[in-house]
Formats: sequence, structure tokens, C-alpha cells
Amino acid sequence: MAQQAPTALPTETTPGWRLGFETLETEHREAVELEVLGDLPVELAGTLYRVGPARHEAFGERYRHWFDGDGMVHAIHLGEGRAHYRNRFVATAGRAEEVEAGRRLYGAFGTRPAGETALARFRNTRRRFAKNTANTNIVEIGGRLLALWEAGRPHRLDPVTLDTLGEDDLGGVLGDDDWFSAHPKAHPSGDVWNFGIRYGARTQARLYRCRPDGTVSREHTVAMPFASMVHDFALTERHAVVVVQPLTLPPVPLGMLLGSRSYADSLRWEPGRGVHVAVVDLHSGEVRWHRGEPFAFFHTVNAWDDGDSVVLDVCAYPDARVMRYLFELLSGRVGGAASAWPERLVLDGSGRIRRQRLSATSLEFPRVAPVADSREHRRIYGVTANEQGGFLGVPACVDLALGTVATAPARAHEFAGECVPVARRGGRGEADVWLLTLVLDAQARRSELRVLDGGDIAAPPVATVRLPHVAPFGFHGNWVESS
Repeated sequence: MAQQAPTALPTETTPGWRLGFETLETEHREAVELEVLGDLPVELAGTLYRVGPARHEAFGERYRHWFDGDGMVHAIHLGEGRAHYRNRFVATAGRAEEVEAGRRLYGAFGTRPAGETALARFRNTRRRFAKNTANTNIVEIGGRLLALWEAGRPHRLDPVTLDTLGEDDLGGVLGDDDWFSAHPKAHPSGDVWNFGIRYGARTQARLYRCRPDGTVSREHTVAMPFASMVHDFALTERHAVVVVQPLTLPPVPLGMLLGSRSYADSLRWEPGRGVHVAVVDLHSGEVRWHRGEPFAFFHTVNAWDDGDSVVLDVCAYPDARVMRYLFELLSGRVGGAASAWPERLVLDGSGRIRRQRLSATSLEFPRVAPVADSREHRRIYGVTANEQGGFLGVPACVDLALGTVATAPARAHEFAGECVPVARRGGRGEADVWLLTLVLDAQARRSELRVLDGGDIAAPPVATVRLPHVAPFGFHGNWVESS
């Protein structure tokens, strides 16, 4: 993919979704109370944490890719029918270094290192191929609030002030060059599992186990068949599931090493390799591999054990066109959207993969109710396309038992993000959740939190909380109940 020149910021005459890719520099370091429309459920007592890139320019230069910008955390605290808000950049070492220098130094996922000459870019590559932007997910694990970026170590934050406490090596388990992915998974035992990719002569996926008392251990190492981009994985009661898509790095990514290409520029779509899926026994570390027809993906939905088989649901793209689309979003020159659909993969031990599309409705940022984690699910919550608005933005519920799809009310100028499911007090089923989603209202030029009833997603929001500004489009978040 060729390097693109910096582009101008969006204007009011461009599509409404462009507002979600403007830079936000404003931080609310002290809590501000927010206007609430409707009635917040009394049982919602806690904090919704969201994270995403908020600085899409660095010292006058536009980043090339949605994934590139410095991470900002948004914390919306709910309690007693009121809402309070803070937002802070994650104070990473790379960001501080660039601020001190007054210029961009580092490369990013889709932007090559800074420098007007090849020699200057090579020198900047020696720092690291990209800085840790801490912009992808935010989770609480073992009493730690962690901002995650899959190609490095997590950053620990103060859960109230959002002060950055520094990179966290998880008790010495993570070395300076170890990765801890942005998609940890809760296990029914109370443990949390995660993985990290290590590229090299033989690329590996390393599996980590995080216990409720905060201790962390590296449990198993899986040798991958080739160097692939792996953003997410899945967990059952007995297994970890690692999907290796044919979106690959060359054995020696010379362009990356010399600073002439970014990580994303270096990826190649090689459908002839097919998709390889590893089913890893959590106890023994034994690995069973399965191979199937190619697809691209970012997110798994959920997985579960079915006798000797494992069933995995993913949001699958037919090819890697989505990678080009993610560049186009930042440039503003979009040649057409790329869509994923929920699909089911049955891994029966034969070495083959049986695939089935679950819905004709496209879906991204999938979540299931907490009660269904690592177990067979009936409902998938996610976001589908806002066809009138031209971008993702409509909360959706795919009911697999009924074969139906319900969507939330959405106008052309409204764009919703990931729906975070929060179990309702006393609820037992997958519909017994509140869905918390940040919505960009491009017409009002602000973002708002909407609380939806997971049992009736097509109904108007139960409550709406207005933020004081546009929160740039983020990726993931989680709900943490008050102690």
C-alpha cells in the first residue's frame, strides 16, 4: 500500500461520520456532571470505560489509519440516576517523547516512521516500529484497570482519576518486547485468559492466565503455521481458540525494518494459505489444528465446547478489502465499505472446518451477554451499517434461535459504537442485559451514551446521557461495577 500524504480535517460539508475522525485534545481531568434524558436504571451503579484513538494528527501531519492515534480513555460513572464524566489521554512514554520533541517520531499501525529521508526513517525505526498507543481496549483484570494495545504491554490507570501509572509487566511475566493482546476473555472459573503474538523465525501465540487475586502466568505457547495478524481469540471452558488468517507478514519484513513501510503496509493477503484454527487444551497445552477456506476477521463472537468438538462464531470478511477501507476512512476518500457477517465454524477434530453464515445482516464489534461467555449463546449483540449515513452505526441483535435481527432506532446522522452488555440485576437470560453504547450525533455535533434494553433493542433508549463534546470513534470498552 503506497504512502499517502497528510489530508485535511473534515468540514461540515462532508459526511456526518467524518466528525468521528476529528482529533479531540480536550481533557476533563475533574469529573463533570452530565445531562441525563430519561431515567437511568437504578441498578446501573458503576463506570463505563471506553478507549480509542483521539489524536488523528501529530504536529500537523494526519495519520493514515484509524488504528494509529494516541489512545484516550472516556469514563462515564453512573449512580443514583446521575452521570459524571472524565476523559484523559493515556500518558504513554512514546507520546511524552513526541510532545517533548515537538514533532512526530514514531510510526504506527498504518503510518511509517517519521522522517523526510530514508536514513531519518531508519533511525526512527530503531526506537520501535510503532509506539504503544494504548488505544484499543480497556479492562479490569485482577484489580488493575488496564488500557490495552495488542503489540505491547498494557498501561495501568487509576480507575477514578484516569492518571496513567505506567506500563504494567503483570508481575514480571511480560518482558519489554512481549505483547498482551487487546481481547482478554473471562473464563467461568473467574480467571481471565489472554494471548500475545511473538513474531520471529517461527511466529508464536503465547497464552496467559490471569487469576482473580491478580497473579499472572504464561501457560502455553503455540507455534503458528505462518506469520499472521491475529487481533482476537476465543475461549471455551476447556480450550483456547486461535484463528490464523491468511493476512500475513513476509518472513523478513524488510520495509518495516528499514522504516519505509508500516506494519499494515507490509501485510499481504494470501488466500491460498487458507485459514488455520488452533484448538488448545487449557490444561495440557495440546494443540489440534483445523484448516478451511480463507476469510479475514478482526473479532470472534464467542466459543463453546460441544462434546469433542468446539464451536466458534466469528465476524468474517470474505477478503482483505477491509484493510484498504480502514486507510480510506482517515483519508476521506472512501471507495466502498467492507462488511463482515457472523459465521459459525465447527471444529470437530477431523482437521477440517465446517462453516455456516448465521445472518444476512452485516455485523461488527460483536458481544454476547455475560451469562453466555464460553457457553452456547442464542443472541449476538453488535453494530450493523447505517445505510443512510454511510458508516457503521446501528445497534443490532441477532437472535439465532428465532432467525431474526432487531435493530435500534437510528437516524442518518447517528453512529453508534460497540454495545457493552451489562447483566440486569436478577436476570438469568441473554436478553436480561442493558446495552451501553456511545453514539455520535453528527447533527448536534456531540456524542452521547445511550442505554438500550437488550430484551427490546428496537425500543427507544431507556436513557440518554449527553457528553460535552464529540468523542472520536473508539473501539472497545467495558463496564466495572462500583465496589
